[in-house]
This record gives sequence, structure tokens and C-alpha cells, in this order.
Amino acid sequence: MQATFTELEDVQNYSQIYHYLPLQGYRVYVAVSYIIFNVIGFVVNSWVLYVIFPLIFTQSVKVPKSILFYIMTLCFSDLFIMIGMVFLVSDFILGTWIFSEKACTTYLIFDSLNKFMAPIIALLISRTCYATVCLNKKYQEKAANLKFALLQILLCFVLVMIVLWPVFAYTGVVTFYLNANHTAKSVLIMRKCSFQPPPTIETGFNIVACIANYAIPLGGILYWYMSVPFFLRRRAETTLVKKSGISETAIKKIISTALVLTFVYVLCWSPYWIFLFAHRKLNTNLSQRTLVIFSYFIHLLPYISCSAYPMIFTLMNRAIQHAHAQMIRSHRRRIKSITDDAARQFRQSLRYFERTRIFSRNATSISQNSVERYAVPSTSTTTNINASVTASLMSPTPSLDSETEQENQKSEKEESLCLREENFNDDPQNEVSEVSL
Repeated sequence: MQATFTELEDVQNYSQIYHYLPLQGYRVYVAVSYIIFNVIGFVVNSWVLYVIFPLIFTQSVKVPKSILFYIMTLCFSDLFIMIGMVFLVSDFILGTWIFSEKACTTYLIFDSLNKFMAPIIALLISRTCYATVCLNKKYQEKAANLKFALLQILLCFVLVMIVLWPVFAYTGVVTFYLNANHTAKSVLIMRKCSFQPPPTIETGFNIVACIANYAIPLGGILYWYMSVPFFLRRRAETTLVKKSGISETAIKKIISTALVLTFVYVLCWSPYWIFLFAHRKLNTNLSQRTLVIFSYFIHLLPYISCSAYPMIFTLMNRAIQHAHAQMIRSHRRRIKSITDDAARQFRQSLRYFERTRIFSRNATSISQNSVERYAVPSTSTTTNINASVTASLMSPTPSLDSETEQENQKSEKEESLCLREENFNDDPQNEVSEVSL
């Protein structure tokens, strides 16, 4: 059924019913694609946080703490973007915006952070790598300082929020009224979250965003990353580093990182900015359906970069991988030591209770024997007792004293065995052997 749009004045007091579009056609492929990369984004950034976050508080890590902080900030920024992506996916599936205007503004702010913060952080990381290798010791310490990195991130965040003022001012939820039923006084509504500034402000905002978040970061990343290999090569010519092969390995690693980062950056952001400025011309050459599908998948590319950047900075950094592996081994040794100590304490407690039980049983037996030995028989049964005593003397069974002596010898033997076992378990060499096993 074809939708008929109605003006608000005609349905002022009508009951409003949400109009949900069935998920079919190209919208299925768009929704599935966005859901897949949304899940990947959550998983990848959570894993990178799991790797990076403990290393910030570890003193033995050779990676500058500022770079670790930048990567951690990038992951948190990407996670916020993934949260905003959930709103977008729900709009794809339902065909209408079901959230409030504040949620619309929040979603567009998170989406704009993807345009600004990710390229800026990539630029700061490349600058830090350059400073820690090519500059003097004073600038190296400053670039690696965690407080200086935090100050830079806060300053960049404030500047980004200032640049994003049109998003706060011109964001809203647009409501479309469809198929009014004048008999039942009801109307279907479809709501969309949109950013609709005036044309001049929109053009200026897009130009500033393109220069600040595409041209400048791309130029800075290429310059600072490619300056490091040239510096290392010049230093290798005047030192003995070249003979060991360390310089060539470092140069190849830096070049490969710069090439991969630049490739992902250009692949994910160039189509977005080209389409942003050329969509009006494409609107005259392509059908509306093709243009919508094309715009959806181009808009997906920056979200893909949210998963690519943390992976590049983490997986291609051997120092981070080595520090993480070393931390995992340390935690495993600590857990094994705790479990071994707990098991040893448990065994000692069992032996203590066993000795206590044996001693209490011996004490009870001795007290019973003493009572039986010194008990005074009654006169009416003297003859029977004498007969039983005579029979017991004539029988071959051992006396009570011998039984008690045997039990005491047995308990002393068990106690000596327990003490020998304690000494064996308390031997530090045996503890080391248990840990090594």
C-alpha cells in the first residue's frame, strides 16, 4: 500500500500509531552487515582493553605509557560509537526512530566522535612514536609522560565539542504523518533522527571536519611515521647498529605499520568524504534506491575503522604483545602458588586432626584400663572374680598392659611418619619441584 503523507494541522488531535516497516529487500542486507560489524567492534575493542588496561599500571612495560593511554582512549571512544550504532541498527530493523530527541542527539554526537576522535588519536600516536625515537631526551620523556597525554586528550576533546556545536543546535526527530483515518481519528507516524542545519552552516561544518579529521591527520601520520625510518637509517650509518640488523628490522616494522594504517585510513574515510560532497551530483545520475543503498554501505566504512585501528596498534606492536604474555605468565604463577599453598595448608590440617583423634583414643583407652585394674569387686561375687582371674591367667591372650603398649607404639609410629611427611613437604626444594611440574 502506498503511503499518503498528511500535514500536522489535519491530524492535530488524532491518535498516533507507529508505522513499522517490514524488514525485507535490501534493508535485510544492510541490517545484517551493520549488526555483524557492531558485534565485531564490541568484541575487538573489549579485547584490546583487556590487553592494554593492565599494562598501564605495570612498571616493567617498555612501551611508553602515553601510547598505551592513547590506545585505551581510542577503545573507549570506539565503544561509545558502537553503543550509538545500536540506535542506528534499531532504526534499520524497525524502519522508524522509537527513541527520544535526547537519544537522537546522543547518537549523532557519538557518530561525530567517530569522525573526530579516532583520526586525532591516530595522529597523536604517530607523533609520540616520532618524538620518542627522533627527538632529544627531554622531548622523549615529555612525549612518553602519561599526564601530558591526558592533557592532550582533554584539550582535543574540548576542541571537538566546540566544533560540534551545530550537532547540538540542529539535531532533532522529524515526524512524518501517513495514511490518516479520519473516521477512527488515527494516523500512522514515522519518526527519523536527523541533522538538519542551514545549508551554509552544513557546508562550513563539513569542510572544517574534512580538513581537521581527514587531511591533517593523514598528512601528519604519513610525515611522522615515515620520518622515523629515515632517522634510524641515518643513525645506523654513524653507529654499529647496522651490523646487528636491529636498525633494518625496526625500519621494516615501522614502514609496514605506516602502510597498513594509511591503507585502512584511506579505504575507510576517502569514500565517505567524497560521497559527502558529491552526493548531490550523484543524486541526478543514480536512482533513489541505488543511492540509498550506496550511502548506507559507505557510511558503514568509518564504523569498520573502529575495529581496525585498535587491532593495528596492538597486534603490530611486539612490545605490547610481549608485555601482555609476560603478565599472563606472572598471573598464572601467582595463582598456582596460591593453590599450592592452600593445598599444603589443607593437608597439614588433616594430619593435625588425625593426630588429635589418635591421641584422644589412646587417652580414653588408658583411662578405661586404669578403672578396670583398680576397681573393688563386691563380696558376693568374689568367687566368680577369682575364677575369672585364674582363667585369664591360664589363657594365652595378651595382657591389657601389652595391648596398651602396642597401641602406644603404633601411635608413635604414625606420628613419626606424619612428622617425616611434614618435613618432606616443608622442604623448599620439593616446593620448587611441585611448581615446576
